[in-house]
Amino acid sequence: MNSPLSARIASNKDEEALWGILEPMVRQGGTYVFSLDKSKKSMMGYWMGADKATFVVENEGIVVGTFYLKANQEGLGDHICNAGFVVSRDAEGQGVGRWMGEFAQAAAQSRGFLAMQFNFVIQSNQKAVHLWKSLGFSVIGEIPEAYRHPELGLVPALIFHKKL
Repeated sequence: MNSPLSARIASNKDEEALWGILEPMVRQGGTYVFSLDKSKKSMMGYWMGADKATFVVENEGIVVGTFYLKANQEGLGDHICNAGFVVSRDAEGQGVGRWMGEFAQAAAQSRGFLAMQFNFVIQSNQKAVHLWKSLGFSVIGEIPEAYRHPELGLVPALIFHKKL
C-alpha cells in the first residue's frame, strides 16, 4: 500500500506551517516540557536548531506533521539518536505519527545512528507511550514526578530506547 505521506527537510519557508502545528501543542501542554507561553521565535529556534535535522511531513502538499533527529549526546555518545514528533491536530488519528516514527528510524539509520532514545516521554501521554511500544521501543527508565502536567499535577516521564 502506498502512503500519500512524504517527508522532506524543513526550511525557513516552512515556519508558518510548523508554527501552526507546534503552537497548539505548546499552548495545551501535556506532551512536551515547553512553557505554555513559549514564544514563536523561541520555539522555532529550538525546533529548527542547528543541532537537528528537522523534517516536515506532507500529505498532498499540506504539512501534517514534523519531527527532528539529533544526536542524543555529543562526542562519544553521538551514535544514539534523539527525536521529537508532533502531528497536526487536523491529522491526528490518521496514522501520521506511526508513519513518522517508522520513517524517522530509517532516516536515523541512514545517518549512521545505531539506536534511538527518547529521554522524556510523559507517561500520561498514552498515545505516544502506545505508539513507541508498538514500534518496538522499550521503556528503560522512569523519572518520578518529572513533569508538571497542567491538569494532572506531577506525573512520571519515561525513557524509551530501541536499537536500530
